Amino acid sequence: MKNIYNEILELNRGKGAGVLVTVVLKTGSGPVGSGARMLVYPDGSILGTVGGGTIEKLAIEKARNIYKTHENCLEEFTMSESASDGTPTGMLCGGTATLFFEYFAPKNHLYIFGAGHVGKALVYHLRNLDYFVTVIDDRKEVLEKISGADKKRLRSFETALSDKDVVENSYIIIATYKHKYDSLILKRIYKSDWNPKYIGMVSSRRKQEIILNDLKSEVKNANMELCFIPVGLDIGGSSPDEIALSIIAEIQAVRYGKSGGYLRDKN
Repeated sequence: MKNIYNEILELNRGKGAGVLVTVVLKTGSGPVGSGARMLVYPDGSILGTVGGGTIEKLAIEKARNIYKTHENCLEEFTMSESASDGTPTGMLCGGTATLFFEYFAPKNHLYIFGAGHVGKALVYHLRNLDYFVTVIDDRKEVLEKISGADKKRLRSFETALSDKDVVENSYIIIATYKHKYDSLILKRIYKSDWNPKYIGMVSSRRKQEIILNDLKSEVKNANMELCFIPVGLDIGGSSPDEIALSIIAEIQAVRYGKSGGYLRDKN
């Protein structure tokens, strides 16, 4: 059973989107007291309550509208026919309730397949950027050395993530320790409903040719615009940290719609 406080913590970490509705002030009679909380998810489902009935229905409608505006707000709801201020609910309890609507925006989700040297360096350099980082590997002793990731999954590469686990428009890095895993993951991404914004793979030119030919033989009309193999901008260097920096630079360029290159050459 979901706990609302655990869910709020997950939203605060950027796991997903949500609107937290809190009763911050109550006067007179009403169905719920100050401090009551309700989470409203993008699909309209809820966790918790702010009293039920019409006031809760109106609060859910307000929260769902906030997914369009992304703006926090306070709103007073009246539960009396004679009250002239506030949003009328049609309820006859006689009191008022002031609700605070707080929007939690999802972070940019980034999935790293492979917790080796490059994966570890990526997590380190991503720590101060606004990405929710998930690292996947099937080697316990290697995954345990990763610190700073928002989530770690000790599972086989082929089945580590289901469609419900992956946020749309995410960024995916493939850097496993075997060619066959890289190929399997890439094909699974293209056959899934994940709809990522970016796919990058650590690869040589020779490996690029083999893997892409294998992909195209199984997935017709694959959108190669979002696929970056070999991954990274050409900034030089071959150490794990240097490779990680080139990958992150490329991700940032894709995220902000930039082409890379020297700023001095820009108009």
